[in-house]
Amino acid sequence: MALVIKLELSPGIRAKLQDRLARHDKERVYQLLTEALGPTVEAWLQQPPDLLRDDEFEVLIDQFAATLAAGMSSETPVLSDAAISRTAIYEEHP
Repeated sequence: MALVIKLELSPGIRAKLQDRLARHDKERVYQLLTEALGPTVEAWLQQPPDLLRDDEFEVLIDQFAATLAAGMSSETPVLSDAAISRTAIYEEHP
């Protein structure tokens, strides 16, 4: 699961960022983004972002498993338990 960071940019900073992106000024783009990230980090330190509860995580995992299962056909090869055992995975590494 990805962590999405939303940056609130003033119109002036946004214009500077777009200008520097258009000029391929990588160093200045990094600098502007670092400056813009500062207030977000400060806000997180005051109140950390919400994390998924266990039940929310379970729902996401179930959805992921269902998506994988839906994409598999009867011809999709399945690995045996022996093939994915610790011994099989590390057999070439003492």
